[in-house]
Amino acid sequence: MTATFGATYARHYDLLYRDKDYDGEVALLVRLLDRHGAEGCRVLDIGCGTGQHAVRLASCGFDVTGIDRAAAMLVLARANATRSLDDAAARPRFVAGDARTFRLGGAPFDVALMMFGVLGYQLGNREVRDALDTVRAHLKPGGLFVCDVWYGPAVLAVRPSERTKVVDTVDGHVERSARGTLDDFTHQVAVHYDLRHVRDSEVVSEVHETHRMRFFFAQELALFFETAGLEMLALHAFDDPEKDPGDDTWNVLAIGRAVQPPSLPSPVPGNVVNGPVRRGTPPLQ
Repeated sequence: MTATFGATYARHYDLLYRDKDYDGEVALLVRLLDRHGAEGCRVLDIGCGTGQHAVRLASCGFDVTGIDRAAAMLVLARANATRSLDDAAARPRFVAGDARTFRLGGAPFDVALMMFGVLGYQLGNREVRDALDTVRAHLKPGGLFVCDVWYGPAVLAVRPSERTKVVDTVDGHVERSARGTLDDFTHQVAVHYDLRHVRDSEVVSEVHETHRMRFFFAQELALFFETAGLEMLALHAFDDPEKDPGDDTWNVLAIGRAVQPPSLPSPVPGNVVNGPVRRGTPPLQ
């Protein structure tokens, strides 16, 4: 089982994303779960990374299990949980596993999550199907699934560009450059990362990683959901449930409900989740 993030990148991960609004994202998740009628508090966070979502959800009273295939990320997740939650019983449980193949025993979950592009790391159709089968296998009937993905029309309209980020450390700074290469035939972007730790103008460590990410289109994603036994309830801008996906919404949130065991695709043309995907959702209460 190959980890997505190497040990060096993992070590700097939270530093690089310290400006990410995890508090706001978790608050939105809680509101969306309430809006769509989530029942129960058992949450499965697939591709949990360093546990930032999982720990915050646990702080809100959820019983969270986090899964990740990168051992280095799980070490950091457990440390984050220990640092953030005094009550050991309230901390998330973190387990090593691949999104496509792991199976946990015990009672099914009320909610499953794949945040920060985890579904997009499943590049082939079989991999996407396997990952969604994993979701369905762990959800109770009526359980909710929430994931964020890159939205195809926006990726094609706002092409990948080169970006550089510099963050200070106690002994220097970390530089990360990211360059994306688009393959519109396979619906993938190869993101080439160069990460350097600089101290006193000297590069003390350097790592290069390429992460391949798949992007999705609405009806394609709806069909993947359907074949895994999930009904797509909503698809909207990542940070705004009242905004429909468009050419400027690179990141979108998809919400599904477990409705049946996984099945083969329907042979009836156009029979995708009993009709077209519903865009947007009613205003938050």
